[in-house]
Amino acid sequence: MPDAPRVTVTVHGPDPLSRAGVVRHLRHQPTVELIHRPRPFSDEPRGTVAIMLAERLDARAGAELRRLVRGGEQRVVLVTGELRETELMTVVEYGVRAVLWQHRATPRRLLRAVHRAARAERTDPCGVDQRLTEHFVY
Repeated sequence: MPDAPRVTVTVHGPDPLSRAGVVRHLRHQPTVELIHRPRPFSDEPRGTVAIMLAERLDARAGAELRRLVRGGEQRVVLVTGELRETELMTVVEYGVRAVLWQHRATPRRLLRAVHRAARAERTDPCGVDQRLTEHFVY
């Protein structure tokens, strides 16, 4: 994506090894600027896109997703291992812009999801499951 504009990104999730892996994949991408994860309710800078890593959508992950999308200032890409259809609809309602399955995640797919989320309008998710639309789940 050589012509893509530079996107600021934060990485969130409870597992430090998973966060480190995502940071390692994105660190050297010329179209991505990683910023340190801001503390909740702080005035630290927020990324244009927040990548949320969650094995499943439990209460903690749901609360974090709602916090990330609150205000609409940043778009969220969810990287998850498991998501039931009802949970998929829930994350769409929260305002998540893209879902990337852990077992299908590659550096290229992650980068593509980040850029698509950054370009997406607030009212238009990148997509949902193929039964719902064509572009959301990678």
